[in-house]
Amino acid sequence: MEDENFITKENDPRNYVGYDLFGYPFNSKYPPNKEKYGESFEGYSCKALGVLLYDYCIAGYDVELTYKGKTFYLLNAGEGIVSDSHFTERKEVYDSPMALIENFKIDGKTLLELAPEIEDIEPV
Repeated sequence: MEDENFITKENDPRNYVGYDLFGYPFNSKYPPNKEKYGESFEGYSCKALGVLLYDYCIAGYDVELTYKGKTFYLLNAGEGIVSDSHFTERKEVYDSPMALIENFKIDGKTLLELAPEIEDIEPV
């Protein structure tokens, strides 16, 4: 029996996900440019953008990141959630992981704006 919660090209509810000719998902709102940036960061200019725009928004991983010595935890539960280190607290909640990276601000800047300055970032 196939898992009814398994996301496919046909049933993907996320409006920012596209699928290539081979059926692999990619971020259609902020598409990668593998010709310009290569494969190292999923086709993005830096590791932080690759982790945020692909691993977090598309692949569904949770993320731990460090900026200016402070660690932040992002939970992907369909919603985008700023959480604690145990991924149990819901400090800030956004409609989607994409909404979180576009709207959650640190020092007045969104994560997309801060990406090149993020010290460490890992999908968990």
